[in-house]
Amino acid sequence: MKVNGYGSRLLAFVLAPLLFPQSRVVLSHLPILPEAESGWRGSVEGPSPLRLLVLGDSTAAGVGVDDNADGLAGNLARQFAAVLGRGIEWTVIARSGATTGEVRNFFLGLSTRSQYDLIFVSTGVNDVMHLRTKAAFTTDLSLILDGLEAASPAATIFLAGIPRMENFTSLPDPLGTILGARAYRLNSGAHRVLERHPRVVHVPPWPIGEPGFFARDDFHPSAAGYAAWAAKAVDNWTRRRSAR
Repeated sequence: MKVNGYGSRLLAFVLAPLLFPQSRVVLSHLPILPEAESGWRGSVEGPSPLRLLVLGDSTAAGVGVDDNADGLAGNLARQFAAVLGRGIEWTVIARSGATTGEVRNFFLGLSTRSQYDLIFVSTGVNDVMHLRTKAAFTTDLSLILDGLEAASPAATIFLAGIPRMENFTSLPDPLGTILGARAYRLNSGAHRVLERHPRVVHVPPWPIGEPGFFARDDFHPSAAGYAAWAAKAVDNWTRRRSAR
């Protein structure tokens, strides 16, 4: 089945009698993994440490690993330290299951109390899962970026692309196809938002094809998955910088 982003929400409602039971069965069979127990603050040693904020949903919160040192935050910190030759002090502000609207409402204020040098925002998957509209998603995303840029005007901000959910083995058709189309639709909206935020770096979606990318729920990254994602994100940014 091939569905473009524009028709995915309508088709989801048309197929609701099939999709809702299927989604309930799928979700009931997925292991429920907790957020990382530790590592919500951490550091990589080095000169003149930079402050890194990892903000967003379950991937920002380290679901799939026990310690955020093995999750997105720790892996980003090590990648940035290696590339920039400086220490990194990281802070995680996130909650599993948060939509972009919830990140805006509950965590933006906390995220703007301090200044950061590097900010990585991971959000959007839960907007897809809840079939939020593109307009709602982009409005919340734009306000998040406005707030972060105002509070940390010198920061480099990264926005993670929503993953290709049609490629999740845990999401069978037609559910996976519909959610993949929704992810495509919201990603296109994010690109439009970034036209008004030219300094924000859009990170390519998860490198799902990497061996061992997924944790045991086949939905969140594993430690190897987070390492591959962080490496791809920082490498993409580094190559873009050197090409200027």
